Amino acid sequence: MRVPESGGSAAYVDAGFSRKSLTVVVGYAVVATGVISAATIATGFVGYANVFLDISKWWAIPLLVGILTGIAAIGIRQAGWFMAITTVLGIAGLVWVVEHAGSDMLDYPQMALAQFEAGSGPVMASAVLPAAFLAFYAYIGFEDLVTLSEEAEEQASAMPRAIVTTLIVSLLLYVVVSIAAITVIPAEELAQSAAPLVDVVRSEGSSGQLLGVVSLAMIVNGALAQIVMAPRVLHDLHEHHGAVPHWLVRLGHRSATPVNATLLCGTLVLVLALFFPTVTLASWTSFVVLGVFAAANGALVALKLKSNARRAGFEVPLVVPILGVVVSLGLIAGEAVI
Repeated sequence: MRVPESGGSAAYVDAGFSRKSLTVVVGYAVVATGVISAATIATGFVGYANVFLDISKWWAIPLLVGILTGIAAIGIRQAGWFMAITTVLGIAGLVWVVEHAGSDMLDYPQMALAQFEAGSGPVMASAVLPAAFLAFYAYIGFEDLVTLSEEAEEQASAMPRAIVTTLIVSLLLYVVVSIAAITVIPAEELAQSAAPLVDVVRSEGSSGQLLGVVSLAMIVNGALAQIVMAPRVLHDLHEHHGAVPHWLVRLGHRSATPVNATLLCGTLVLVLALFFPTVTLASWTSFVVLGVFAAANGALVALKLKSNARRAGFEVPLVVPILGVVVSLGLIAGEAVI
């Protein structure tokens, strides 16, 4: 691992380009993705919570954000255990959804081929590019592992394995669950659903309440990860660049976490979640994080061009970050044009 710092992508940009102004901009962009992403997840919480009872977002979202901010402020160990438990519950719920789809998933190849043949090139591009831009939101979070690298053991070997393993497992789950959902319920109906996976289970004759509980666990997991990440990036911007006031990122004596920054991020999450719709927030997040990814990949290209020497440990060929820059900027451009 080249840069085991809590600044994450901002630290990569600093190492690659050595420009403080660019590093600070990227750092604040990373913080923005965390805050907006957590707000997006919090708004989704209400949709799944309504599986059980009719609740108002005006008290449900403040309660959720308040609890998660409190956990994040207490300490990374407590937050880590909470995320580990909810991750296991979430994976179990996704496997349950796939099990309910069962043999219906065998119809997917024929269904996908028919839809592909029915669409023209321009029409498909106008539909696929915005969908890909928005769906990119689902992959936000892997880079957050880097912000915790300063608090990890054996960083050089453990962090690359953690990121790659998480990416592969998540990709497989996303693809399989998506296929399961659209083979059971038409995509048009899923698009209008506040709790699509619950509807998939219900359509097969099961109660959706248990999956609703599991879905809530998955939702709070994602939001907590972002609330944990953002204050640590602010702390890194203070430590290495003096771009954040000390009082904001001062570490708590017992928790060893930037409590004030955590409370600030939690407050921003609350405001965004209460006053902006989910799709708008997800679109904002995708736009900002794609820009951050383009900058981080560009920094890796610069680092590789500076030194051709082979490093010990995990290494990717030069073509990988180049493709990262091209794909990230391509998705941004495609969304802007369409």
